[in-house]
Amino acid sequence: MTATPDTSPPTPSAPAGEPAVSLRGRDITAAETTGLKENALGPWGVFAQGLAAAAPSVAIAGVPFALFTAAGKGAAWAAIVGLVIVLLIAITIGFQARRTVSSGSLGTYTGNGLGPGFAFVAGVSLLLGYIGFATTGALGGVLYVDSFLTTIGLGSESTWFKLLLVVIVVGIAVYLPLRGATLAAKYELAFEVLALVSIAVIIVASYVAYGFQIDGEQWSLSNLGNSSTFVAAVTAVGSYAGFESVASLGAEARDAHRTIARALLRVVLIIGVLYLLATYPQVLHFDGIDGDDAVLPQLADTTGVGWINSVVSAAVAVAFIVFVTAVTTSAARSLFTLAHEGALPKALTKVHPRHRTPWVGIVVVGAAALVFAVVATFSSAGRLVFDVYGAYVANWGFLISYLLVVIATPIWLYKIKALTPVRATVSGLAALGLGYVIVNNVYPQPEWPFNILPFVFLGILAVAVGWYLYLRRARPEVARRIGSIQTLSVAEQERLADLGIVDVLTDETATDRTVTGSDRA
Repeated sequence: MTATPDTSPPTPSAPAGEPAVSLRGRDITAAETTGLKENALGPWGVFAQGLAAAAPSVAIAGVPFALFTAAGKGAAWAAIVGLVIVLLIAITIGFQARRTVSSGSLGTYTGNGLGPGFAFVAGVSLLLGYIGFATTGALGGVLYVDSFLTTIGLGSESTWFKLLLVVIVVGIAVYLPLRGATLAAKYELAFEVLALVSIAVIIVASYVAYGFQIDGEQWSLSNLGNSSTFVAAVTAVGSYAGFESVASLGAEARDAHRTIARALLRVVLIIGVLYLLATYPQVLHFDGIDGDDAVLPQLADTTGVGWINSVVSAAVAVAFIVFVTAVTTSAARSLFTLAHEGALPKALTKVHPRHRTPWVGIVVVGAAALVFAVVATFSSAGRLVFDVYGAYVANWGFLISYLLVVIATPIWLYKIKALTPVRATVSGLAALGLGYVIVNNVYPQPEWPFNILPFVFLGILAVAVGWYLYLRRARPEVARRIGSIQTLSVAEQERLADLGIVDVLTDETATDRTVTGSDRA
């Protein structure tokens, strides 16, 4: 096998003594050869990354209000629809994670089944989702830091004060991932648990304040016939978004194939239960909520537990910051992987010499969060409403990447002779669920501005697709390489070798050649 001539930044060679792998004619670059710190995270660290990126405390603080804004009393059903769909997605992603891992996450997995073009679309869509969540999460952190300072008498309505909070929140959120995923994971898990415990006081008070009765309107099946419920389900699915971020740690996790697959399901199941317990009681009290202030403190005052506000505001403010830390971690690795494959500027492949983190990508995401939060601070729409709309656009990035990966996975499993009826059924149901949510989000046409927000996302994605089409025409060797950085498990390599599907090149060949990821299939 000979390498395709290439003028792009070289992909790392297979280490001497370690064979390169060619899967169905497509050369694979091992994820751990890209320069990120190997074996940095064990099972708890990987779980902490997924939990912090999905951020149940952050979601409980803002998502129920977002669901209520879009669907009214149909918010609880929207949350249930979201849980079922995301559980199917998590199982489907796990089908691939047990066999192969990558810092490219769902983009790489999509490429396995649908090829480099769709790998790029899925990867960029997921990247837009992460960057969107980093920006809106930074704004949420500012809201809750501001709320906390107000409760202890240090708040201010001055613009300079709000801007100072933006700088502080974004600065901390960038510093932690720069120091490394291990350090960030420790803070993420500790503060997430603290925030959830404090929020539980308000949730219990919400149940008690309403009395021992059931709000039949929320549970009416008629809500499932309203398009607004499925518009809200976009946000509901998005409220779990980030759980798949564990897949971006494929180059850094210990026993990555097993650890990542298990973490996917654990994160979804735990936060799913929390969301269902929290959405219903919050909706009972939303009629008088001010859309420009943090929701949970208002809810605490309404239900008679205002004394907990300072604790909740502080805990949720910190949870927002570690949430931004987690999604920044994943976004930076997506940028890093695409850059290593040659599709983005070479500068994004730079790794911090001491901490071995993709520091340029982290700074880029932080800059985007800073700009968004500053713009929102000066917006007349209200910072919370601005946050809702921004998060809604970002959610489309996750929806598109999820849809592509659940379509691609059974195709890849079929190609490698691992598709079973159960796996095909789970993937098919996940695709149908996502498709139904997407269709119901655009038809019948929802009210303004939700009717135009999907097109805002598509407009941004169209620019990225235009770049890929340019690469395909001007630099086809780069376009073919996208999605090639991944590591097959030893057991999977052996199984595929027995089937004649995978070729393991000799040590001599691996030493003498650069693995380009060129696709001759």
